Formats: sequence, C-alpha cells, structure tokens
Amino acid sequence: MESTSGERVANGLPLVDLPLEDRVRLAHALIESAATGVEVDLLHIKGYSAAPGLYAPGRESTDVDVLVRPAHVDALVEALHARGWRTVTTFRTGSVFHHAMTLWHDQWGYVDVHRAFPGVGVPAEEFFELLWEQQTTADIAGWPCRVPSREHHALMIALHAARDPYRGADDVTHLRSALTADQWERVEALAGVVGAHLGFAAATGRLDEWAAHPEHDVWEVMSHGGTRVELFRARWRAAQGAAERAELLRSLVVVNRDHLRMRLHREPGFADIAREVWARALDVLRAAGGRNRRESSSAHDVG
Repeated sequence: MESTSGERVANGLPLVDLPLEDRVRLAHALIESAATGVEVDLLHIKGYSAAPGLYAPGRESTDVDVLVRPAHVDALVEALHARGWRTVTTFRTGSVFHHAMTLWHDQWGYVDVHRAFPGVGVPAEEFFELLWEQQTTADIAGWPCRVPSREHHALMIALHAARDPYRGADDVTHLRSALTADQWERVEALAGVVGAHLGFAAATGRLDEWAAHPEHDVWEVMSHGGTRVELFRARWRAAQGAAERAELLRSLVVVNRDHLRMRLHREPGFADIAREVWARALDVLRAAGGRNRRESSSAHDVG
C-alpha cells in the first residue's frame, strides 16, 4: 500500500526495493525467527535452503518453502499473520494435493507452508519426524535455518521435479551428477522407505514400470504437462470412492478464486469469473473434440 506521501509501506514501515534473491534469503531468516519464537518445528526445503551443489549453478528461487510439523501449522500461520504475511491460497485451494498453503508479505514475498509433501506415501507426521531426526542447519542471510539432511533434501528435490514439466528433468539430471553412486542409491532406498515409489519413478523416467498403479496417469500429466481436462480425467481414474469424485466434480464447476486472484494480482470480479468459466468450457469442448477425432481416426484405421 501507499502512505499519504506516496511512499510504499507495510505494517506502517516503508518498503525497501531489494534484489529478489536477497529478499527471499531474508524471508527465510525472518520465517525461521518467527517459528522459533513460538516453538514451531519446521524445516526449510528446496531453493536457497538446499545444500551446495544440489541445484545447478544459477538456479534461482522466487519464494520460501517450509515443511512444518502438521500439528504446528496453525501456530506458524498465526505467527506469520502477526508479522504482516497474509493468506493467498489455503490448503484446499493451493494445489490438487492439498499439501500447502501460500502466504504473501508486501516486503518479503511468498512463502509456501507445507503440511505434507506430494509423492510421499507415509503419513505426514511420520515423514516429518523422519526428516526432523536427521536435521541440520544452513546459514541463510546470516541466520541458522533448520533444513533436512543432504540425502533427504535430494529426495525432496527429485519428488518436486516430478511435478515440474519445465525444469524437472534438468534438476534430476544435475542431482544425479552431484551425488555419488552410493548417495543416489541411498536416496532411492529412502524413496522406498517413505512410500515415494511412484513419484520417484516419475522423476527418474521410469513411470512406465508403474503403469498399473491407479495414480500413474496423474503423475504422467504432472511430469510431462497436460491440459486441465487431462489432469481431471487422470484424477477421476485415481479417485477412491464417491466422496473424492464428488469433490472433483465440484472443482470442475467452481472457480478457484485464490488462484485467479494470484494470476490477476487483484480481486477477481464477476467478469473475470465468467471468463474463467468460459475458458473451462472451451477446454472441455476442445478435449472432447480431440477425443472424438482420435476415435474416428482409430476406427478408420482398423476398418
């Protein structure tokens, strides 16, 4: 916001223009300070919190990611709200996995607060405790921040890469070159321990080995990219029970206002929502048309 003098302020304090990397690193330190102040257990993950060498040189981060002990999530969010962060997306609206919520600070930018990690099969509390027991620290902006061990961090980078069709393959290629053969074997073994077989297979180009798994198609779309209709179909096939499918149908017709607000950088109005609904309808029609053409072509070839 702006003061009456035209100066940009947040919580009554003037905002300072900083390079993005400096801003993100300082945000790590501030979030760590907030967490320790209210006795919240969290681990900084990915980005500038990763051990040297796990990302290729020049790989930039645009936000802070933290994995929080599930029972401590509410306390952390309350502490961040008190320090000027505000909620942008909730766990329900943040992603198809409902694993993280996003907060924004006018000076320090975005933080994704994870209560779980996509691709991990064991309960979130169990996974957090495993990482917590072998935690270490990383100096970020001159502040000691709690982070997973190098090999645990490598697994999380690989699992995240499985959901990034643009940079994921490069991240995994670099990761494999940065680790010794023994280290990579331990990362792969850890994936098995935490039930991350499918996500790790998607990250390492071995997803076909899991073709019979009900969530295979979801990870196929995630790792290689696809339309929202293709993702919906994949999630529909993976859904277990009527409740999950009812929620999927709801997501098809109800616009995610949080995501739309982030994309527009303002509160969406009626016209924005109408355009979003129309765009979804067009996606469905195009997908249906493409499927009909493929079916027609297949029938012609067989005949």
